[in-house]
Parts: sequence; C-alpha cells; structure tokens
Amino acid sequence: MGCIRMRGLAGCLLVFLAAFALVSCGDDNPASPDPTPTDEKGEVSFEISTEGGTGSGTGTSPIEVAQGDTLGMTISQKSKYTDSEGTIFECEPKASICLFAELDTVFADKLEQLTAIQEKAEVQTSQEGQSPVTNRTLQKFQIGSQSVQFDLSYETYTYATADGNVEMPYAMPHEAVFGNAGASDEGERTRTVIRSISVKPLPKTRASVSDTTWYEVNAVFNLDVECMNTREANKQNLTFSVTYRGAVTTEIELSEPVKELSHTIQATGGTASISSPFVANPGEVMSLLFKQNSDYTDAYGNLLSCEPEARISLSAETDTLYVQAKEDLEGVPASQNFVFNPSGENPLLYSATQRFELGTQHLQLEMSYEIYTATDVENNEIEMPYLKQNATIPSAATVSELSTATGEMADTTFYEVRVPIKLETVYVGTADENVQTTEIVASYIGAIVTWKEEPELVKVEYRTGYVWEEAHDNLPLLYYAKVYRDRYYSNGEVFTDEFVDNGHPADVKVCVDTQLDDYPKTYPSEGTAIYEIDDGLTDYIVYTAGEVFENDSIRIIHCSATISGNPSEIQTKIIDGDRNNTPGEWNSYLVSKLYDTSLNIDSDIPSQDSYPTSTRETGWYFQNLTYDNILSIILPSDIREIFISYVDVNQYDQYLVIDGKRIEFTQYYPERENKFSKENIPDGLRFTHECIVKFMGRNFYSSNVMEVTQR
Repeated sequence: MGCIRMRGLAGCLLVFLAAFALVSCGDDNPASPDPTPTDEKGEVSFEISTEGGTGSGTGTSPIEVAQGDTLGMTISQKSKYTDSEGTIFECEPKASICLFAELDTVFADKLEQLTAIQEKAEVQTSQEGQSPVTNRTLQKFQIGSQSVQFDLSYETYTYATADGNVEMPYAMPHEAVFGNAGASDEGERTRTVIRSISVKPLPKTRASVSDTTWYEVNAVFNLDVECMNTREANKQNLTFSVTYRGAVTTEIELSEPVKELSHTIQATGGTASISSPFVANPGEVMSLLFKQNSDYTDAYGNLLSCEPEARISLSAETDTLYVQAKEDLEGVPASQNFVFNPSGENPLLYSATQRFELGTQHLQLEMSYEIYTATDVENNEIEMPYLKQNATIPSAATVSELSTATGEMADTTFYEVRVPIKLETVYVGTADENVQTTEIVASYIGAIVTWKEEPELVKVEYRTGYVWEEAHDNLPLLYYAKVYRDRYYSNGEVFTDEFVDNGHPADVKVCVDTQLDDYPKTYPSEGTAIYEIDDGLTDYIVYTAGEVFENDSIRIIHCSATISGNPSEIQTKIIDGDRNNTPGEWNSYLVSKLYDTSLNIDSDIPSQDSYPTSTRETGWYFQNLTYDNILSIILPSDIREIFISYVDVNQYDQYLVIDGKRIEFTQYYPERENKFSKENIPDGLRFTHECIVKFMGRNFYSSNVMEVTQR
C-alpha cells in the first residue's frame, strides 16, 4: 500500500502568540446558521494523507488506484480566525476523499463498451450536524457497466465572535470530473494532448477468433481542493487514475488506426467577400488562423486529441505608392523561395517568411504550423495529424481607379491595387490529403501625379522616428526605425517618402555568476560550493535562489548566500565590460534590408542639415551594441567572489543610406544609469545592482538583489 503526503497553504502558516486568547474547537460556542465569511481575517493550512494509492496527484503523476483497491484520503486542517478584538479562534475541521471502482472485472460483448462514458455523473448531497456541519457528496461515474464512485466530505465550524457569527476557514474538495486538468508537475495548465479513459490489452490475450480477451481499463479523473473563507485564495488540483480489468467475450476485429483532421479559419485585420475571401486592407496586416481538431484512434478505440494551429499573415510595406505611370502598378509579383525552420518541442513550430516584389512595392507573407506528438497506450510515439502550408502562387495585380484630386499645379489620380496570392494547404498524416487553395489579397493605394507645369525639386529634408511593436505570438518586443524624406517642389507641393527598417528587439539583460557556476546564469544557482583555504582546510558557501520577476522591459533577480565570515568585511568592485561592437564604425554594420537605386534622388539637391556621404548600397544597416556593468562581491579576507552580477540592456543601432547620404540615429542612443547600493539586514548585508535605461521613449530596468548572511 503506497502512502504520499502533500501540503497546501492558504494565507500564512499558523503563528501562535501568547498575547492572544485562544478558542479551540472543543469550546461550546455555537452560532447561527447564517455566518459571516472570513475572507479578510481567516487562514487555514492543510495536510493530505493518502492510503491505497501511489503518485503525486499531478497530471503527469496521477494518484493511481489499483484493481480491487479503495483510495482513502484524509485532509487534516488547522483553521484560525482573529476577530476585531484580537481574540483568536481555532479549530481542526476534517475533509476526506474516498475513491473506488464497484467491480474488479467488467465483462462486455464489444470492446467499445469498455470505454462508453456517461458524461454526467450521478450526484447525491447531504448535510448533518451543527458546528461542525458535515457536508457530503457522493458521485457515481458510469463507464459501461462499471461504476466508479467518489465519496467526498468536509466539515465547517461556525463561532460567535466580536464580528458576529463567523464561518471558520476550511478546505473543500470540489466535485470530480473526467480527465486530467492538463497540468504539469509545476501546476501550470497548458495546451496538451489529454485523455480521460483508455484500454490496452494485457500480455498474451489478443485473439482473432471468438474468445475471452482481457484488457486493462484505466479511467482518469481530477478535482480541486480549495481553501474557503481565507484571506488569500489557494486551490490545489488532484488527478486520480483508477485501473480495473475488462473482458470482451466476442470476436474482435481490430481495425487499422485512424487519423482525422478538421479545421476552421479565423481572419483578423482585413475583410472577406465572395469574390475575394481574404483581403488585407491598406495599412493593415491580414492574419489567418487555421484552428484544427486533430484526432488519433488506435485499434482498440482509444482516442487521442489535440488542437494544432497554423498561421499566415500578409502585409504591404508601403500604404501609398507613388509611380510615374499606371503600368508601374501592374504585373505579376516576383517571389523569393522560402524555407520552414523548426523551433520548440511538442508542439514543434515550423515558421517561414516569403517576400514578393512588384515594382518598388514589397509584400511579406509570414507562415507557421505546429506538430504535436502523443504517446499511445503501448508507449508508441504518434505524430498527430496537422495542416501545413505547401506552396504559394502570386497572380497578376488588378488596378482600379478610385479618384482624382485636382490642384492648381498638378492632378493626382489614385488607384486601388490588389495583388492576389493563392496559398495551398495540405493535411499531413490523414488518409485524405485534403489539398485546399485559399486566396489572400494584398491591397494598397497607387498614386500618379500629373503636373500641369513640370515643377522643380528645390529642397529635400530628412526626419527620423520609430514605432514600437509589443510582443505577440512568438515574437519579442520590437522597434522599427523610420526615416521620412520630405521633397519640396517649386510649385509648393511637398511629398513625403517613408523608409522603415526591419524590426529589432530591445530587452533587458541580467545574470549572476557564483562559485557553483562555470559561466554567468540567467537564473540563480542553488547548492553548496566548497573551496579550499589555508593549510588544506576547507570552507563553504550555501546558495539559495529567490524570485525572478521579468517581462518585456523589466527583469529582477533575487538570490542569497550564507558564509562563515563577517559580511561587514566584504569588499566590492564595479567595472564596465567591453562592448561587443563599437558604435560609429559604419562599414562594419550589417545589412538589414536594401532598396532599388531608383529611389535615390540627386545628392546635390539642397537640404537644411548636412549629412555624411556613404558609398554603401541604398538601404538599412544595423549593429548590436551592448556591454555589461559588472559588480563583484568578494569574500572577506579572500580573492574569491561570492557573486558576480552583470546588468545591461540589449540595444541596436542602425542607419539608412539614401541619396548617397548616411542618415544616423545617434540621437537615440540609450540614456543609461548604473546604480549600486547596500543595506544592513539581520546577520548580513543586501546588495542591489541596477541598470536603468531610457531608449526610444521607453523605460527599461534590470537588477540583481543579492543577500549575504553569516551562518
């Protein structure tokens, strides 16, 4: 018989203070049937003892109840409430969970009868007693002719206090449901492959003629144990696995495993119509989500399911494209080859980007799809069916006149340009490939200026800017550098060209190095580091990892160490690390994106500001520019570091070469401040190492908080 012990905590652990009067469960202090909940002043801790099962109760390690066994769980509690006069009320309510299968062996005529689930359980509830009130719930789950029963109970106490009649905090087991909760050992619920009941043949029992074939039947349930009437919410999920034998006494014809897939399409950022199902409007990104239901049914009727996703997004680089003639807007886009690159695991994500060029317009198509792997009852790895993008076929653009704006010096005719792209998708892993073609359309504005008198370009000005794109899907926080070119003509007209760089990430960096590590770690290490001191003697440092808080622009690490020496004798040293690249070495910057030389204008056209010249190709160039600020915290009377802290912000610099000029972004270099402080704490010191950065209108912060105490 296995026995496991688990702890749950609501509010804080019980602290006994002699200054307060105590009222225990044995006191005769009954209250009315309408007590006041204790949400703000109550707390409860509980301990679960299990007899008759094994496992930790998580989705990956359920509490297993073997054939013929009965699971008994006792939830022992310590409940506490402090009223407004400072009187402490305490009691020890009890709760229990009993689980068993009514039949050791289930006989059936067909294999499907072993997995036939009656989804709605039969539920009976009752209540008896007064302070404590015993609440009982009896659930019966029907699986074929098998009945799996949960007997749940919990006690509630009510006391008369200075705040009125108060219902004491308690732990309550909720009703069970089929299946696991999709939770990992860490308690995080995730998208995953979930099963609620399965069968597998026992060794040497499969038959191809009329015979008795024995199966192991496994049913999975889960329920929540929730702390009620407490200051802080706490809920613990428990997963149970009940196993019994099933016998099929008819002829069994095992079919081939079946893989099935279906999908629906969800569109955002555009419009849909019968003539052109998915249209990306000017200035918008059209996104399509192929949401799938993927099923695998094995020869025994066991069903595995998951929900893979495939995505595409289409965008045009320029909202309004000025050209010389209508013919410059027409034609079939030239396309680049694309390759899907994998990342992650279960699901494995494949992603690719394809670019199309039509004249000076650039279109971008981003594609991705997911592949899940599941394990069947015989521990075979099964690749679940999925949808993938197979091919793209661009078609000729259609150009439709929208309107004409008439001016004294020039007329401007606007056109709607639509570029259709056919996307072929295919089912992978199913008997039918179900090849489908989905048409998506990029839409933007084309403009032709007709001068009544040929104007002269008299001045050109350049402006810089940027835009942030928040993190989404699998993309980090990005910024896009921009250059605006204003062209001034002799007739008073001004035209603005916009050039946008590819997105670059900006994020915080903070890591810590200890005597346990061979290199700086982004998450603190834990353990004991032993080192040698004089005359062959040894000493040691005990490291403890604390909380790590992080988002797109903030990262804070907490860690601590215990030493034998006096922390007040610790020495510190701060230095700046070497830059990985040097700003201003323009020829070493890497190519980000290039433009056609036809976008250039005469460099002799006057400009208000002067710009350095460049012979590099027309386009964007970038370089990563980071360096660390390093803090060393050194052992007393030693040269060894207890901690080495590294803080910085990951930053990029870029420039645009246009019209033979280099348009720089040096005015946007980060405003960077490094700070160090230390303060006394019981038995030691707290060291705080900070990096505060303002970059392109956004604030970033990183810090290491390191505590050193004497043991």
